[in-house]
This record gives sequence, C-alpha cells and structure tokens, in this order.
Amino acid sequence: MKDTKTTTASPATNAAAASTKTTKKKKKHIFKKKIPQKGDPDYLSPTQLRNRRKRNAKKKGNQQPPQQQESSANTAANNNNNKSNEDEELKDPSMKYITYPTKTPIVRTATKYIEALLQSSNSNNTFHVYIGPLYHWRTVSKLAVRPDATDKNKVAIGLFAENSHSLLPVPKCKAHHPSINKVVEVVTNACHELNVIPYESNTADNESKSEEEMGQLRYIGVNVDRSSGGAQVTLVWNGKSGEEDEQLEKLVANILNEMVLCKAEAGEEPPMKRQRRRGRRGDIKEESQSKDNVKKPVSSNGSNNDSNKVRLHSLWINYNSSWKHSNRIFEYDESCWRHVVGSTSITEYLRFPTTKSEGQKGVANPTPPSYPVPLHFPPTVFRQANLDSFTNIVGRIRERVLQMDEKPFCVELYGGVGTIALNLSDAVSHIVSSDENPNNLKCFQDSVKQLPAEIQPLLDYKQKNAADMVTSESDLFQKCDLLVLDPPRKGLEDEVVDYLCKGHCSSIKLLVYVSCGFQAFQRDCDALLASGRWRVEFAEGHVLFPGSDAVETLAFFVPK
Repeated sequence: MKDTKTTTASPATNAAAASTKTTKKKKKHIFKKKIPQKGDPDYLSPTQLRNRRKRNAKKKGNQQPPQQQESSANTAANNNNNKSNEDEELKDPSMKYITYPTKTPIVRTATKYIEALLQSSNSNNTFHVYIGPLYHWRTVSKLAVRPDATDKNKVAIGLFAENSHSLLPVPKCKAHHPSINKVVEVVTNACHELNVIPYESNTADNESKSEEEMGQLRYIGVNVDRSSGGAQVTLVWNGKSGEEDEQLEKLVANILNEMVLCKAEAGEEPPMKRQRRRGRRGDIKEESQSKDNVKKPVSSNGSNNDSNKVRLHSLWINYNSSWKHSNRIFEYDESCWRHVVGSTSITEYLRFPTTKSEGQKGVANPTPPSYPVPLHFPPTVFRQANLDSFTNIVGRIRERVLQMDEKPFCVELYGGVGTIALNLSDAVSHIVSSDENPNNLKCFQDSVKQLPAEIQPLLDYKQKNAADMVTSESDLFQKCDLLVLDPPRKGLEDEVVDYLCKGHCSSIKLLVYVSCGFQAFQRDCDALLASGRWRVEFAEGHVLFPGSDAVETLAFFVPK
C-alpha cells in the first residue's frame, strides 16, 4: 500500500494567497477615467492640449525664485549662442564634419580598406590618420563672386553649396587664415562702393545672355604668405587682356588704397640658416632687429593708419572670358595674367620638426636638409592649401628615402613646383621632376639656383604630363630606383598604371604614392596589387581639410 503525502500550506503562503484575492477584488472596482471624445463638452484637440501644457509650464517657470529664473535665462542665452555658432559652421560647406573630422565617411572607408591590405601583406604597420589645427589652417582659397541673394545688385563672395551653383557667403570662415577673411571684406566693400557687377551663375534665366552680359568679377583667389600674413590677391575678371576697363582700374585703385603693401624682401628666414647662424651677442641683436623691420609692411604714403590695414603681398588680374558653361576658375595662358604690384611669388620653406616633442605625436621627424630649400609660388601654379600639414607627408617620404641602402635615382611625376623633390635633393643621387603646367618650370629653376652649388647639377625638370613621361622617357625610367607620384584628385592616367603593372619598371625599388582622392587611390591600388608585382609596405592618412569629407593618403609600394 503506497504512502499518501499530504502537503499543508504554511501560514505565510495562505496569507499571500488571501492578499492576492483581496487585490483582485479591489481591481474589479477600479474604473479607468473616461477620455473625452469628439463631441463631448470636455474634449480638447491635440493643439489645445499642447497649448495647455505650455501654459502650465510657463506658470511653473514664473513661480521659480528670482535667482533660479536668472540662471535659467543665462543657460538659455548660452545655448542660443552656441547654437548660433554651430549653425554658422554647418552653413559653411568646408565645416560640415568639423565636430568629428577624423571620422568622416571617407576616412572610415579608407581605414577599413587599408588596414585589410596591411594585414594581407603581413605588414607590422597599422593605418594611422593624422590631423593638424582645426581652424585657420587654409592659406590658399578660390572664392566665387555672385549676386547677393537678398540684393542682386550687390556681390556675395563665398563657396558653392555641395553639388550646386548656389553660393553660400563665408565672410568669417573659421578654416581660413585671418588674412583671407580680411581680403574678402575689403573686396566686398570695394565692389559695393563702385557698383561692380557680380558674375551670374548659368541658369535658364540668363541662357540667352552673352558672355559680356554675365557680369564683371567672377572669382577672387587669395594665397597667404605664412611668414608675413601678406595676401597674394588675384581678381578674376570677365574680360580680355589688353582691353581697357575703367571699372576694373577703379576696383584695383580702391583695393590698393585699403591695403598696405608688404616689403618686397619680406619673408621668413630660411629655417636651417637660422639654426646654423653664429656670432657675437651684439650681432644677434642687430640681426633680430633687422628681421623685425623686414616683417613690418610699408605703403607708398607711409601713413600711421597703415597698421590697421590688411597686408598685401601682391595683386594680380586674371582675364577669364571663357564660356559661361565652363567651370574653369583661372585662365592659365601667360597672356591672361597681369601682375599689378608686389612680389612675383610667395617664398615658403617647409618646417620639419627637429625633435619628437616639437612635432605632432606619431608624425615623422626626419633629419632636415643641411641647407634651406625655398619653394616659389606665384598665383599661376598649384600650392597646397594646408602646407603645415602637408609638411608631415613630405617628412615621412624623406624619412623613408633616407633609410634606403644607397642614394636612389629619383623620378617624380605630377611634381608641381618641386615641393617634394626639392626636399629630397640631398637624399638622392639625381632627381628628374616633371609636370605639365608650363609655369612650374621657372619656379623649380629659381629654387635650384638658391641651393648649394654641388646640389644644383643633380636636379632636372621636364615640362611633360605623366602619360608622356612614361611613354617617351624609357631611358630615364630604366635608371629609376625611386618613383614619386602625387597626382590630382582623379588619380593616375591609364598609361601610368599600365606601365607600372606590365613589368617595364623592374629597376624601381620604392614607389611613393601621395593621393588627394581616395576613391582614385583605391582604384589604382587595386590595379597595382592585382598585377602581382607590388605590395603595400606602409600607409598612413592625413586630414588636410578638417571639416571636409576628404583624406590625403600616403602609401609606399615595394616589389614583391
């Protein structure tokens, strides 16, 4: 006979059960408040409900102690000021990503792509992205001149909104060097005073207009001398060279009256010369005074009010009467340029950090050349807008070249005025730089003339585009150990890619690629790696345009 177990509930369990029953009974008597429906006397529309909530909140706010009300008002004012500053940055196309400049879409894409490449090539290197100052870094700017949105008879100077011809005035752009913003103010005021007609964007409304009827001032270009702050100003005028234009001459005279011309010899002392200088204490004092005098701008009238004026390095006119459908800013033919006043070019020197503590953490600090390397920039040539940060790229290239077993024979394509090549001049056995812009040759030659006598014979320049170089200079490339590529945003020409992928370059030990357009770099890189002849040894990124969705990529390729 099976035992029968009897389970007896504890008093606590019985009490809990009783409580539950009681609660259930009580819930039966709880009735939800009926929500008024349309037609009921107490019904309030959503708008009426929202207004009632606002009134109640306002009533509570008025009941706050005076001290608390003042604190709330200050907080609101600060929030409004911050919002105003944020709105100003958001309106500026160049500041769209300024909050997280190293996390833009293209930087994320580049990081993911290149880290995978480095892992697949068993490289111990990781992909780092470097960034310099967020504000006032831009020393080169090309700004459009168009009718003001509120008054078509007045000019507005600024940038085009993304993928459009809608102008956004940026009178106080935070990316600009202060001298650029001052020039914008001077030119704007001069145009308003003289009733200069701004160039009109091509729209359906003015399709029937002739080029002469489109307006007068098309663009302004401003390059800043980093040492003096002097502005190299170019007025892009809708007209033809040689034709007299009274309105243009009045504009030139007005600008010259509002700016003070820097001395012709103004410019920063070459960095290496300053470090190597020796002498008695009295001599140093005298040199320091002389340097201070050089940096002070002067004008023709010597007025005491000159100290409040904007510094002018030089003034130029570029005559551009090209087709209204053309997006070309400058006409580069020599006959389209007129040098009005000032020095013919800005002279710059790259300042390599001499110690690790002096430079940004992680960037290269190579041994600099033992002599100053001047770079000459008239407005007719390309110049990096952020030369401070680009110096870190040149420094990394120099650091890597100095590690090569022997001084290499170097060929540079897309060389510009020789910004990279000239700063490698003591680290190579010979350099041949090249570019298609005819204005670069004189700049390069002027720089070479200022280098030591024993270095000058090692430097040559060819006025050819990259495609012509690889197809017509086969003897040159047979000697090439080091190839430096710094193409525009569109990347390498097909002829260059084919040359590198088909085995005609067996002598090259190091291929340096500096890219300002990542999508083009990715395309070219895929082609180089697919050829089976190259692998990525090292790569890093540099944000040269903080606030924009752009990244400069430096990569070293070596033969497999």
